[in-house]
Amino acid sequence: MFSSNSIVMILAAALLNLDRQVFGPFMLGRPLVAGFIMGLLSGELAAGAWMGLSVELLWLAAMPLGGQLTPNAGLAVSAALIALLGSSFAPALGACQTQAGQVVAFLTVPFWAWAFTYIDKISRRLVPPQLARARADLAEGRDPRFFRRNLYGLCSTLGFSLAGLALAVLLNTSLLNLVVRLAPDIVLLNLDSLFTFIPFLGLLGMAVFLEAKTVNFYLGGLLASLLALSAVR
Repeated sequence: MFSSNSIVMILAAALLNLDRQVFGPFMLGRPLVAGFIMGLLSGELAAGAWMGLSVELLWLAAMPLGGQLTPNAGLAVSAALIALLGSSFAPALGACQTQAGQVVAFLTVPFWAWAFTYIDKISRRLVPPQLARARADLAEGRDPRFFRRNLYGLCSTLGFSLAGLALAVLLNTSLLNLVVRLAPDIVLLNLDSLFTFIPFLGLLGMAVFLEAKTVNFYLGGLLASLLALSAVR
């Protein structure tokens, strides 16, 4: 069902997702970083960079700070890239329309970015009961067992991430293989032409940066656009 490389990538992506809840935020789960790491692990760095940079443009101003829940685009990028590399579009299989496959995989990201926010919501619901028990233990002079409870939260979040990511990879892979089988060649050619256009979608995200009225977000978006354009050349 999953190759050994896919299993390694799924585990790595789930570990990166802990940054949103446990270790961070250090922004290790951002699409830019997730795409780069997934590409590095798979040996397809160009594909990972293109996917990560293109998605980063859409949610550059969405920071999971101050308890804010944002689209889980990093995990969605990982799901898209792992599925791409395990489908009939995989570059290793010599597919002639690998760029079309990247476009189709990219189009799945917004849905999964929204769906994966439920992992964050479930993980956060685990925190208050554990804190309440720790407070009760402290009030009565018992050992609050912080280490065990922290380990419980970490393992639970990791488990939800692994399960959600595995499901997304299976569904994305099936979708990509279906496109290969059913889509006419002319459709694949048109999708292939969109490959160099998608990074320009970052320009549409400038409205988000301007609304934030934060100069560093605006300049960061411009820099990411330039990096994405250079990555597809």
